[in-house]
Amino acid sequence: MEHIHYKKETETVSFQGKKIMLENLTPILTPKQEAAKRRELEQQLYEVFRKYADRRRESGK
Repeated sequence: MEHIHYKKETETVSFQGKKIMLENLTPILTPKQEAAKRRELEQQLYEVFRKYADRRRESGK
């Protein structure tokens, strides 16, 4: 299992009169890892759209 490094971004915001520090961690991926993640996401989206397109077709709309 590979160790993933993250880019850390912090920002202080005001919420209900209090200062809160927000921290955002973004994974730093190699181009190969990015391509694999993209393919995985595209496949998941395809499955969702296919599921709803099938339902729509079955209902006659």
